[in-house]
Amino acid sequence: MVFKQEDFTEQAQEAIGASYDVVRKFRHPQWDVEHILLAMLQAEKSVPVQILGELGVDVGAVRADLERALAATPKLSQQGAQIHPTPRAVTMLDDAKSEAERLHDDYIGTEHLFIAALSDVQGDSAQVLARYGVDKEKVYQALQEIRGGHRVTDQRAESRYQSLERYTIDLTDLARQ
Repeated sequence: MVFKQEDFTEQAQEAIGASYDVVRKFRHPQWDVEHILLAMLQAEKSVPVQILGELGVDVGAVRADLERALAATPKLSQQGAQIHPTPRAVTMLDDAKSEAERLHDDYIGTEHLFIAALSDVQGDSAQVLARYGVDKEKVYQALQEIRGGHRVTDQRAESRYQSLERYTIDLTDLARQ
């Protein structure tokens, strides 16, 4: 399947761009699922970070495990000019597109990429997430909390998730404290 930049939300575009920086940082010959997942988890306000937070998972620990897995991957002595995707990365993008369609979303967001990373049982991504008890069912539940009834209908959809929590103060919760 051929993807265009316009198929993705702004946050997903940023994550994919940042994932190429991860490839270069680790001097890897190919772009893979773990690079994309790590890039999403490095963006503090990304939907995957919110999902893990909702699940009570230590995002820093997941990032550290992913970095260890990437560090153990063979490196190039010199970074080449071209970075090509692995078949797993291409499958992840296809799965993310299918996930967006399944959720009746118009664009591929970071939540779709995150769910697709969970589906990749061949690599380290799904294994790392499983160590922290993260599975699709829990992700769907957390996503429902984060998104509410919102769908991804434009490229800035993620910026509207949990807007009530971000821009208001819960006075009841404040009084309890």
